[in-house]
Amino acid sequence: MSKSKIIAAGTVLIVLVIVAAFSAMSIVQAKSVADVEKIAVTDTGAASVKLKWKKVSAADGYYIYQSPAGEQNYEKVATVEGERTVEGTVENLEQATEYDFYVTAYKDSQDNVESKEVTVLTVCTKPLKQKIVSFTSEDAGVAEVEWEINPKAEGYQLQFIKGDGSDFKDAETVDIEDKATNTKRFEALEEKATYAVRVRSYIHYQDKLLPGKWSKAQSVTVAEKMEASQTVDATKPMVALTFDDGPGYNHSSDKILDILEKYGARATFFMVGQNAQDHPDNLKRKVALGCELGNHTWDHNHYGDNVTKEDISKASDAIKEASGGYAPTCFRSPGGNTTELIREECKAEGMALYYWSLDTRDWKTRNADSIYDAVMNHIEDGDIVLMHEIYDSTAEAIERIVPELIQQGYQLVTCQELVRAKTGKNPEAGQQYFNATTIKNETS
Repeated sequence: MSKSKIIAAGTVLIVLVIVAAFSAMSIVQAKSVADVEKIAVTDTGAASVKLKWKKVSAADGYYIYQSPAGEQNYEKVATVEGERTVEGTVENLEQATEYDFYVTAYKDSQDNVESKEVTVLTVCTKPLKQKIVSFTSEDAGVAEVEWEINPKAEGYQLQFIKGDGSDFKDAETVDIEDKATNTKRFEALEEKATYAVRVRSYIHYQDKLLPGKWSKAQSVTVAEKMEASQTVDATKPMVALTFDDGPGYNHSSDKILDILEKYGARATFFMVGQNAQDHPDNLKRKVALGCELGNHTWDHNHYGDNVTKEDISKASDAIKEASGGYAPTCFRSPGGNTTELIREECKAEGMALYYWSLDTRDWKTRNADSIYDAVMNHIEDGDIVLMHEIYDSTAEAIERIVPELIQQGYQLVTCQELVRAKTGKNPEAGQQYFNATTIKNETS
C-alpha cells in the first residue's frame, strides 16, 4: 500500500474517533439535567401550597415531591411540563399540617432522566376557613355568636363591630385561646342597633400566629327590652295577624296598613324580597307602625328542599335596605315547607320561623266574607293567623276583622310580641312556632 493511502486511512480513522467521542458526549449530556435551585413558597392555603423555583435550562419539565414533615416518605404529587413553567400547586392537603417538599427537573421522561441534588422546603398549611353557626340576639342588649369547632385549631379570633359587617377596619378583636370554646356573648349593646361579627381559627407555627381565613360576616339586630312593648298585656288574650307575599302592586297593602294604624294594631308581614325592594316607602311605614318585618324568600319560586341559603339571605338584604336598616326578625317558608337548611340559615341570621294555627285560605277563596268567617268563627287566644297582603278581598275583610277582634278583647300584636308575652322569653332563632307556645319542628 502506498504511503499516501496509509495516511488517508489514518486520517479517516482519527475523524471517526473524534465523531464518536462527540456523539458519546452528546449522549451523556442528553442523559443529564441540572438541579433545581431557589425553591420557595408563593402562597399557602388550608389545603394547598404553591411553589416556585429557578428555571433549569434544557429541562422538559419538573416533578414536585411531597412527604409528611420529617418522615422522608416522599411521593411524586405533581408534574409541571415545560422548561419555562416554574410554578406549581400541590392540592388536597390536610389543614394546619407540616409538609416537606422538593422539586426536580426532568429531561426525556421516558428514559427517566432527572436531576439528583434536592433542596427540601418545609411548609405548614393554614387552618380551614371558619363557619359561623349562628349570631343571634334573644335578650335585650345582648348578642351571642356560635361557630364550628376546628379540631386542629389552637384558638380563635373574633372581630366584632357595630354595623352590617361591610367594613371591619375599626373592629374590636377578641382572642379565644381555648380551642374547645365556640361561643362568645357580647353584652351592653345598643338595643335595636345592628352589629356584625366574623371569626377565624389559628395555630402557632415557628413562634408566629398562623391564622386561617375569616369566616363570612354575620350581622344581627340587637333585641330590645320586653318592657318596650308596654301596650301588650300578658294577662289578656292576643293574636298575631300575619300577611304573606307582599308588598303588593295594588292598593291592598296600603289599605291594610291604614286599618292597622286607625285602630293602633300591629301585624307581621312575611315579604318577598324582590317586592320589598320595589316598595321602600311601604316597608318604612310598617316599621313606623310597629309592625314586624318577615322574610318569605327572594322571589317565592322555590319550595321545601329547593329553597337555598341565597333565597333567604338575598331577601333579608333587600328588606333591610328597603326599610332603612331594619333586618327581618322572622321567616316563613313558602307553602309552609320547612327544611333543616332553612332552619340553619334562619338561626344564622337570628330569625325565628312561624307557621300558623289558623289558615284563612284567602288565597283560594278571594272572598271577603269567607275570610271574615274563617277568622271570626275559629279565632283563639295565642293564634297565628295566615293571610296575604296582596288581595283586595283580604284588605276588605280586615276592615271588619280588626275592629271586631278588638271589641272582643283581643290584642293584635306581632309574632315576636305574642311569643314574648305568652312564654316570657324572646322567640328562639331557628325554631318554628305553630302558635304562641307550640314549636313545630317537623318538616311540613
